[in-house]
This record gives sequence, structure tokens and C-alpha cells, in this order.
Amino acid sequence: MYGAFNILLSMYTEEAQQRWPDQYKETKKRLDKLSKEEQQDLFHQGDQNHEDIAELFKAGLSSEHDEVQAVIAKHYEWVSAFWTPSKAAYIGLGEMYVTDERFTAFYDKIAPGLASFMKQSITIWANNNLD
Repeated sequence: MYGAFNILLSMYTEEAQQRWPDQYKETKKRLDKLSKEEQQDLFHQGDQNHEDIAELFKAGLSSEHDEVQAVIAKHYEWVSAFWTPSKAAYIGLGEMYVTDERFTAFYDKIAPGLASFMKQSITIWANNNLD
């Protein structure tokens, strides 16, 4: 399992290039600087982050909970390894988790309802931490 960004970079390369050309170029540039092992480690970190978020969700913690927000901060750091999203872009990424059925299916496969939980948690974190 290689996470949501690998979905964009493999199966939906053309779509990603068209919808987010600047972010796609930045992601490709950053990934090209990494060895295959470093790329795999980066994707593994994302998978682990998703699992950590899912565990907090399954434990019944709210999106506002400090532990959830700390893991979302790590999610933002992980996303920033690919491209550095603005507040609006990061909130938009969370929104895409629930509006794009491919992302919803990816997250909800980990834990049903996780996509919506991530969207809420990302929005809270971005509003509190990004300008």
C-alpha cells in the first residue's frame, strides 16, 4: 500500500498533470531527487501516518483532540515532502478526500468514515496553523 500520493503519481499521472500542473512538477522534481529506497520510505511514512490517524479515529477521538491534531501536523509535514500546500490548498486536499470517490475509497478502506474525519481534522489544523 503506497498511499494517496502514489495513486496520483501512478494511475492518474495525466490527470494530476492537468489538474495541478505546478504541484505535479514540484512533486516529480522532489521525488526524482530521492533514491527508490528513499521514495519507498517516504510512502511508508505516509501509510504509517494514515494508520495512526485511523487508530485515533477508531478510538473515538474528535478531530479537535490534541493527539489527532499532532498526527495531522505530521500528515502536513509528509504532504510537504511532495509539495508545500498553502492553507487553502491543504484544506482543498482534505476536501478532495471526500469529494473524489477514489480518495474516499482509499481512506475508508483503512477505516470506514476516515476520509470525512481527515477532512475535518485537516481543516481544523490548517485554520489553526497556516496563514
